Parts: sequence; structure tokens; C-alpha cells
Amino acid sequence: TATTTLPPPLLLLLAMPSLLSPTGDDLKDWATDWSDEALKHCKQWIVLEQLVYVMPKPDPKQPPTVRLGVRGAGQIVNADGQYVDGWRWLRLSGKSTDPLQGGWILVDGKAVGMNRRFVEPVPG
Repeated sequence: TATTTLPPPLLLLLAMPSLLSPTGDDLKDWATDWSDEALKHCKQWIVLEQLVYVMPKPDPKQPPTVRLGVRGAGQIVNADGQYVDGWRWLRLSGKSTDPLQGGWILVDGKAVGMNRRFVEPVPG
């Protein structure tokens, strides 16, 4: 009998975006317990939440009304991770024509009362 080797779940997800639900609930099951090494080295991240705000500065106390934009479940963002005032954030990088370049996405939901991470590193 022939055996089939399936790719890791995240790679399967990236290969078949139709697996994503509109709410992002399926993605939350894919969250892993990654370390700060991923925050330092990973340059691509997948959004797990239905929506995450791209903010003008790394401050969890900012109101949503000041957001620069949003990213949705399943979207891949190019960003550099860092700690700011004890919370993990992503600083968006990419093309200079992207109006959200330089914006910030909160990684740690605990900063806003939610006990989960909003993004997951994409292995690479």
C-alpha cells in the first residue's frame, strides 16, 4: 500500500486558502506555543483573528478609532517582531507603497483582556 505524507497543518493552510473560515475560527485551532526566538527571527506572520487592527504606535490603550487599517484571518503580513513596554508587537514592513507599512499589530491579546495571541509565525 502507498502512504501519503501530508504537509504540516500551516503549510496545508497556506497551500489551500479555501480551508479558511470567514470568521477565522479554524485558524485559532492552529495556534502553537512559539517562543521569543520566533518573534526575533520570523518575518512573515498569519493573522488568526477575524480582524486585527493596524495601529499608528505600539500602545494597547489606543482607541480603535485611530487605527490605520485592518488585516483579516488568514492574511500573511510581513513584519518584524519586538517587545514594547512588555507586550509583543509586530512592526509592518513591505513595499513603500503600502499605506500600512510602519504600522503596528498587537501580538499579545492579554494586553487588551483576551487570553490568546492574534498572529502566528509562518515557518520558513
